[in-house]
Amino acid sequence: MKKKILWRGLTAIVAAAIFLLPLIGAQAQAADKIGWVGPVYKELSESLTKEFKDYYQKTYGKEVEITFIRPGGWPVCVDKVRAWGGKPDADIFLGAGAPAHEVLKQQGLIVPYQPKDWDQVPSDWHGMKVKDQKYYWTCFAPWIVTNLYNQKVLDRLKLPPPKTWQDMVNPIYRGNVVHTLPYASGTMHETVEIILQAMGEKEGWAYLRLLAAQLPRFSTGSTDTTHIVNRGEIPIGVAQPQMNAMVARRDGYPVSDLLPDKTILVPEAVALLKNAPNEKVGKIFLDWLFSMEGQKAVLNGGYFAARMDIKFSEWEKEGVEMATHAKKAVGVDSFWDLDVGFIEYDLDLATKRWDDVNRYYEYEIYRKWNELKNSLILIEEVEGEVEAAKDQKMDVAKAAAKIKEARELFEYDGAYAAARLAASKARALLVEP
Repeated sequence: MKKKILWRGLTAIVAAAIFLLPLIGAQAQAADKIGWVGPVYKELSESLTKEFKDYYQKTYGKEVEITFIRPGGWPVCVDKVRAWGGKPDADIFLGAGAPAHEVLKQQGLIVPYQPKDWDQVPSDWHGMKVKDQKYYWTCFAPWIVTNLYNQKVLDRLKLPPPKTWQDMVNPIYRGNVVHTLPYASGTMHETVEIILQAMGEKEGWAYLRLLAAQLPRFSTGSTDTTHIVNRGEIPIGVAQPQMNAMVARRDGYPVSDLLPDKTILVPEAVALLKNAPNEKVGKIFLDWLFSMEGQKAVLNGGYFAARMDIKFSEWEKEGVEMATHAKKAVGVDSFWDLDVGFIEYDLDLATKRWDDVNRYYEYEIYRKWNELKNSLILIEEVEGEVEAAKDQKMDVAKAAAKIKEARELFEYDGAYAAARLAASKARALLVEP
């Protein structure tokens, strides 16, 4: 009897071992993990995913499972990391420019790490910071803030491309310009910052009101702006990453990018999140990203590569798909060979007022957009009536002063109701006996 019990016990143990063997083997071969969070385009995330997985399998002999969280543009992604409160569901903040990374750095949500080949990325360029000297963040894909236009549609409308920011608010372009909100897009946020720093806050906000009045609608993001211009729905798109035009032309759209007279470099950057759950794999990814193979994946994902020792002509010979398009887009053999004049950009100021700029635009321009447009239309109508009255040799001094007051109330104070009242009084003065 005891032998039977012993035999049954041994049989049960063997059966359990046989059952568990596949599970133990599967656990031993379980894929490593890494998570990214950021605003990069889908084409880039797909290129990086494919190439990093291949590299990881080849180098470490196992799979790596990659999750990518993209809740929106730069500001939305920053808020996502903030919401995690130092316990992130990702390891890497992938994408966005310097101000976004500086915000995360100041709030203690990213940590220093110096990737291999870090020295191949310049520290600064034309006065713009390209990487953090204490290794908190590093540019992996530089680009310049541009505007985009559809030449075919502009030709049909018999309109020239607007070459300057002042050209953009010419009434001839009304209804033919589109952009998104600074909270929805880091590129638009940087564009607002460019205007404020180049023109000064008073003149800058006045300009941004005039620019908003040009729009038939707001787009949902920078990518949406690109698609709208590509399809020819609206011919001019404001606040576009430089590489968008490169990819659009590759895909056969009749679009071009136009560097405005005031612009900046955006160092699309990457950083290691504090308390990253897969820190070891995160560091492996950062090392790979700045290798030549990682940078080729960046270029094939539709972004410019950041290393100074890259030559597009050499990569063309190697068969790198996007090298030819990149060379045509920038007109030189390396991104860093570009000769561009930038505004004097205060990164500390941009970082400090990151939230304030987004909030002011939303409450004072976006939420009052219909009132803003209607107010400007009335002001322009009365300005025309005042000019016509001058031609008729009428005494219009009081009316001219009142409509000037209306214009100033609109542009500098954002006092739309008061501006409409002043315009109405100016109109009344023209018909006084």
